[in-house]
Amino acid sequence: MRFPVSLNILALCLVIVTGCGNKEEQAAQDEGSALDQLTKSAEQMQKSMEQMQGGEQGDRTPVPPVSFKVLMTFLPAEVAGMKAQNPDGETGTMGKWSFSKASTSYSTDDGTKNARVEISDLAFISGLYATYNILFNMKFSRETTEGFERSSKLGEYPAFEKWTTESKTAEFTVLVADRFIVVVNTEGLDETAARKVAEGIDLKKLATTTAS
Repeated sequence: MRFPVSLNILALCLVIVTGCGNKEEQAAQDEGSALDQLTKSAEQMQKSMEQMQGGEQGDRTPVPPVSFKVLMTFLPAEVAGMKAQNPDGETGTMGKWSFSKASTSYSTDDGTKNARVEISDLAFISGLYATYNILFNMKFSRETTEGFERSSKLGEYPAFEKWTTESKTAEFTVLVADRFIVVVNTEGLDETAARKVAEGIDLKKLATTTAS
């Protein structure tokens, strides 16, 4: 996965760190909200870890995954004028359950602009969602001169987006129907590019897709 537990824990710690550079007179004002946010994040982390130890995603029983060949059909044919390369697909297992994913890359001839799209069906296997549950539910937002990271939404679906100004890299991750994870990465494009790619995928159709 792209978001290991350690990275999400670091992200949670930023809730505290972002207030450290404030002026003394602002500290007292911010203390309450920062503490509330930290408490909520900690509670969500505990809930997600409990789900990871169980056998369900929330109250859902794991199901057979959609074939990676079907997931491939949702990959964009092109991104920002760049044609899709040959897609990759695979099916993996976790205990008695299976999950699948499909991905492809896009690039200009000179390599100055690149993109990658990955669509995964984690099939309600709770252990695979734990870090995403933390990521989407911590309501995190941070903006600096270097870029930003923030919780977001894409229609009805929870999302998380990141942008790094210097490298012009963007990442947009969205959870579809509490089941599918769509991750879009772009490089050399603008800060809205990854989100626009995700918007162009037929997420509503993906949400209703099941294993045949």
